[in-house]
Amino acid sequence: MTIKINEPEIRRLIQVRNAKRVVFNAPDGLLPITRELGSRLESDYPGLKTIFIADSTYGSCDTVDFDAQRLGADIAFHVGHNVIVPSFGKITHSIDAYDDVKFDNVVKKAAEEFRKIGIRTVGLTTFAQHLSEVENVARFFEEEGIKSLIGKGLGQLHDGQIFGCEFYPAFNIKDRVDAMALLGQSMFHALGVALSTGKRTFMLDPYSNEVVDVQQNADERLKKSILSIYRARDAESFGVIIGLKEGQIMTDQSIKIKEKLESLGKKAQLIALREITSDRLNALADIQAFVQTGCPRISVDGYTFSKPVLSVPQTDALINLLSGKEIETTIFVRKHWL
Repeated sequence: MTIKINEPEIRRLIQVRNAKRVVFNAPDGLLPITRELGSRLESDYPGLKTIFIADSTYGSCDTVDFDAQRLGADIAFHVGHNVIVPSFGKITHSIDAYDDVKFDNVVKKAAEEFRKIGIRTVGLTTFAQHLSEVENVARFFEEEGIKSLIGKGLGQLHDGQIFGCEFYPAFNIKDRVDAMALLGQSMFHALGVALSTGKRTFMLDPYSNEVVDVQQNADERLKKSILSIYRARDAESFGVIIGLKEGQIMTDQSIKIKEKLESLGKKAQLIALREITSDRLNALADIQAFVQTGCPRISVDGYTFSKPVLSVPQTDALINLLSGKEIETTIFVRKHWL
């Protein structure tokens, strides 16, 4: 069970660009092997210098093209989010990384459990590192008598792939399956599938050979998210946060939210932040609640804030509430949370 980075593609691009200064950014879990790769590259290409941007990166919305240019890089590599688009910005290329772990055992266990509880058709989803196993898992399920559906990709997403805030392949098959399955060890992604589809979702963990029903966790997350909306209803002043990360800048959408809140009698101010943290928000002591168009998972996934900090789906529900409508439990059932 090892992660394999597409090293041949990195070497090809370095040679094509005749690059002398290379920047990498990668998720925390991939930083050690990415740094090892950088050391090999410096040994193999005399004069090459590699720089690792060690800030956290959570997705293809969290690239560093501008920073790489400031560092004087000839080329930059964003490793491990495995999207369809080959590049970002002016010099950044997307580099795939795959986990070679197999799902045979956990699929067999899942099929047994599904048969017991009457699940006959399951939607398959996964995140970047396990994309190479989706078709194999579908065949395993078919052999076990469980029909599998893999949703078509859209935009940056491959077939069956979901992000933390984009769920097109899962959403588009939700009405044709009895339940959803998330391939991999990631409660983060499994909860996204459960909330965005409204379907019972199981996490198939190939490392522990466990089949985890995430429904209870999803219900708790939804209740907390709705509670935040009710807390925000009583606020008089709002900060509307624009994310400053390269793929999260949604100024126009933020302006529209500001104007809508003002039309409903609230005070609202536009604020821009790269990292949305309690410390930064606490510095804005006179603002009673926040909405943000950066990363929706900051608002949904249990981050500790002393004031309400709403994602776009929560903000839509808040605006409906202020307009005299009730909050529905399907606020997150949508293809995209931005």
